[in-house]
Amino acid sequence: MTQARRSRYGSDVIVELMLEAGIEHVAFNPGASFRGIHDSLVHTAGAPRITLCMHEAVAVSVAQGYAKAAGKPMAALLHNVVGLQNASMAIYNAWCDRAPALLLGGTGPKAKGRRRPWIDWIHTASVQANIVRDFTKWDDEPHDVHSVEESFARAMGALGSVPSGPVYLCYDVDLQEDPLPEDFTRHGLDRFPVPTRPAPAADDIAWIVRTLRAARRPVILAGYAGETSEAFAALVELAEALGAPVVDTGVRHAFPTTHPLAAMHVPGILREADAVLALDVEDLQSPLAEAAGDTERPQAVINVSLAGLKLRAWAHDYQAMAAAERHITAAADRVVEAVLDQLRRQPLPADLVAARRAEYADRTTAARRGWAATAAAATADGAIPLERVLYEVAGAVDGTDFVLGGGSNGRLEHKYLPLTRARQYTGWAAGGGLGYGVGGALGTALAQQPGTITIDVQADGDLLFLPSALWTAAHRSLPVLVIVNNNRQYGNTVEHAGTIARQRGHDDALRYVGAGLADPPVDLAAMARSFGVWAAGPISDSQTLAENLAQAVKVVSSGKPALLDVLTPGF
Repeated sequence: MTQARRSRYGSDVIVELMLEAGIEHVAFNPGASFRGIHDSLVHTAGAPRITLCMHEAVAVSVAQGYAKAAGKPMAALLHNVVGLQNASMAIYNAWCDRAPALLLGGTGPKAKGRRRPWIDWIHTASVQANIVRDFTKWDDEPHDVHSVEESFARAMGALGSVPSGPVYLCYDVDLQEDPLPEDFTRHGLDRFPVPTRPAPAADDIAWIVRTLRAARRPVILAGYAGETSEAFAALVELAEALGAPVVDTGVRHAFPTTHPLAAMHVPGILREADAVLALDVEDLQSPLAEAAGDTERPQAVINVSLAGLKLRAWAHDYQAMAAAERHITAAADRVVEAVLDQLRRQPLPADLVAARRAEYADRTTAARRGWAATAAAATADGAIPLERVLYEVAGAVDGTDFVLGGGSNGRLEHKYLPLTRARQYTGWAAGGGLGYGVGGALGTALAQQPGTITIDVQADGDLLFLPSALWTAAHRSLPVLVIVNNNRQYGNTVEHAGTIARQRGHDDALRYVGAGLADPPVDLAAMARSFGVWAAGPISDSQTLAENLAQAVKVVSSGKPALLDVLTPGF
């Protein structure tokens, strides 16, 4: 149905479309190429709320974290070619993470006669999207305002369908700023529904069910699954119906860490399996190779995945191909629903399931007790082991409504923190680009209801890439607790340097050269306070950590950000 025109300029139409699409937040570092959109955001009632950032990569990281926490996109505005180039690594992170981020850019004027000397020329590209086309799901640059609605609808369809990823829309400044033509009309985005998720074929489901029934020790390996409350509960029901442990890879939060069948980090689980139901795990080779060790792979591998639908030739983010008995192109959650339907109608023998569940419950319970005991006793000279840090964090937030908004800690958080609901953990950057941590946590915080705090346990090197994200945390008064795993080094590089030095017969005492951050050490707490964030540290003993955690939790519970600089052992 044709809608009455309320807008006056092209940028008004763009913001009106954002409103209709349910976009609630937009992050950006300001720039003249989208000044029209900026003006429309400021002067449109109910427009998406602005989150001001000091770097475009922070803005995209915020959008990435929000998408994973909220299950829907927010927008990030990127200033012509320079802002897009600044944001490119963060966009690649979002691409590898299947995060639906709506990226909007400005360019031009494309009409050369309307350009200002020098500045409008260096900030205009022939095809601006070229620099990110290899790691976005789709891009477009509508030629005129009549083309904007259909372009925007296609973008929202791409964002809402799986496998998801960022999309980029570029708008000429003239399109944004010129008055709308008299014949302009808009018809509504509801004409273009989001494509449904790919469903499995009936014979695929029948084969999966036969394979799982025949298995003696089935295991579920969870990737991009369980992203809604319903899907999260369905995966729990499936695991219980099979008596099968779940190894959550952590790319999303698919299974509660406190459940007796939660088997992340529990040794031997995959090695013992004779059937593995892999639910959209892109890096399937790594866990299977680790499980098999030096022996032939014994498992029947059921590979349910959408990864083949997002192949690009530029980067090998698609990982190595893994052998499997059958590759099924379908949404993981739809496969879980279909298999569950079969098992509800014809359950496995109750005594078999009960025996499996009891065995795995004993193993997972013993593992968690062991982890807790080891962490509680962990000490180091002048530092606090990361396991002890996470153990203390778990105690400090006990009884608090929290979300884990990031971390590059090998998913050790899952050993100690009770993550019991969908989207309570939003994971890391996926593309390996540094600087994601605080921005991703801010996006996670934007998606929460009042009273929920967001925790980000992250590396010092990552924080120092884009520390200005702390200013955005203070500016928006977001309840984010940043706990810095500060070993005063680029730990990955130090570890590699030591390894290669020993391989070559060198003294590994020089492994910190070109990778150490202790000369001079950065006063991270002072830096955070300069951005307006409550902070304490450096903290080097567990009692001081516990005291400061209690204070920091009070600060974030009041609706303000806080940072703790915690010294951890190096390599």
